[in-house]
Amino acid sequence: MTLNEYKIFIDQDLKKSIDKNLPEILRKVFDRKMGYFSKNPFHPSLNTKKYNTCEATLKRLIVDEVWEFYINRKGYRCIFYVIHSEKRIIIADVGNHDQIKRKYS
Repeated sequence: MTLNEYKIFIDQDLKKSIDKNLPEILRKVFDRKMGYFSKNPFHPSLNTKKYNTCEATLKRLIVDEVWEFYINRKGYRCIFYVIHSEKRIIIADVGNHDQIKRKYS
């Protein structure tokens, strides 16, 4: 699947998620990774993959798919949603493995 023709949007709650869940030391890393993502959502350093979530979560979020890319190898991730009919990617959330798992599994 290609996401290159999709428009990228930022969820209104992303800043809250960054402030709450992302250590200060990783914020520049996140900015760099977002630069990669904006040019190529499958850039090798992102390790982009579909996040396995249940239908109930997808319906609650009103999205078709949930995906993730790595902010760092120690477990911090960025979650984004995909809405195919609108060709939209929504950068939605950041957190460590446990935070993401609790919210999206």
